[in-house]
Amino acid sequence: MQPVTKRYMALLSIVGIGVGIYVVWSWLFRQRQNWSPHELGVLVVLTVLCILCRCLPLYVRDDCTIDMSFISILAVVLLLGPEAAVAIIFLTTPLEVIPTEDGKGFYHIFNTAPSKLLFNTANLNLSMAAAGVVYHAVGGVPGTITFPAVLAPGILYIVCAVGLNAVFVAFLYYLAYRAAFFVTFGQMAIGMVPSLLCSATLGYFLAMLRSMPTVWPAILFVLPLLMTRFSFRLYLSAQKQQYNIIRAFATALEAKDTYTEGHSSRVSLYSVRIAQKMGLSGARVRRLETAAIFHDIGKIGVPDSILQKPGILTPEERSVIRGHPEQGVHILESLDGYQDIIPLVLHHHEFYDGRGYPGGTSGDEIPLDAYILSAADAYDAITSDRPYRAGRTPAAAAAILREEAGKQFHPQVALVVAEMAESGELSRPESEPSAAPAKGG
Repeated sequence: MQPVTKRYMALLSIVGIGVGIYVVWSWLFRQRQNWSPHELGVLVVLTVLCILCRCLPLYVRDDCTIDMSFISILAVVLLLGPEAAVAIIFLTTPLEVIPTEDGKGFYHIFNTAPSKLLFNTANLNLSMAAAGVVYHAVGGVPGTITFPAVLAPGILYIVCAVGLNAVFVAFLYYLAYRAAFFVTFGQMAIGMVPSLLCSATLGYFLAMLRSMPTVWPAILFVLPLLMTRFSFRLYLSAQKQQYNIIRAFATALEAKDTYTEGHSSRVSLYSVRIAQKMGLSGARVRRLETAAIFHDIGKIGVPDSILQKPGILTPEERSVIRGHPEQGVHILESLDGYQDIIPLVLHHHEFYDGRGYPGGTSGDEIPLDAYILSAADAYDAITSDRPYRAGRTPAAAAAILREEAGKQFHPQVALVVAEMAESGELSRPESEPSAAPAKGG
């Protein structure tokens, strides 16, 4: 980690923890002198619910986790005030015990890096405290949840809290990985919109139910919420199992040939880097990542005698292997959740000038994402050893990409990939050796 990144994390942690301590002290010992039994009941129920939701996240993807605690946080803001929300989040952080994605372990304060724990806690403190200032500034009154008076303060609180959280994280990514700040911010903000719309609505209804004299409506409201989470978790688990099965087939296919082993994983890595360099949205980057993993799945139907042939293929053999994109499409069409990557798998061997296969499609008839996959696929093929030649260097690959720009490759994609190859941005994973310089050209 670079020194400037460490300083940023340290500064934000100090300020954020300080703000959290001040808000807790101010709320508990200055604003709240006398508690009614009803207010204590509201505080206890919402605190328990917040802890429960924070300990039961849903892992949608490697880069996407749904935390349902925002439902209870918004209810706390509306009923007890934004200061209470900061206090509950800050004081309950040490109680978090979160299952890992594979379900074989847990994350908690004793196995989380202190710098990460402090930064995340401080980020929430600052984001929610600043949002609380906005909430009060526009006339928000805790306990007043009548509609539409609650609308403006509630919406502005959500926008401010989520926006600041995204700003702090996006700036960290900029310092640590030189990721484009506004692209990262936009991807995070847009990605949270569906979840926030649902959570905000549920949070408002929870606040309404908890404002009633008895606690039972709020408790009964939580039960179907947990059942819905459980059902969605089963769905995600089934999707992941299907993905793992298909990936296992692709890995087994590559394992038959030591020269192509790991090819799809490398192409996926290169595709992601290229797409990010070209400023594609997070959704398109993820689609490319998946398409690259499965782009050669159609080779399951190609005989081993052709796949592993050390010499030049005959016209008949070449015709068989050229059918693998369409065969891959047939496989993916029978599966749920992979329809969006079919155009990329189908066109990853098409050329910009129409000389490719299987359809001889050209130019703008092919999605830009397919051209990125095609260039990443070609780059890995050029720099990898084959039975009939040694892998070439990244510089040699860059020269080929420039020469074939507008012919085999999309001009813009070819230029970006060539520049990345020359700058070392397409280096192989550390676990794999780089290609040796080609002998004899």
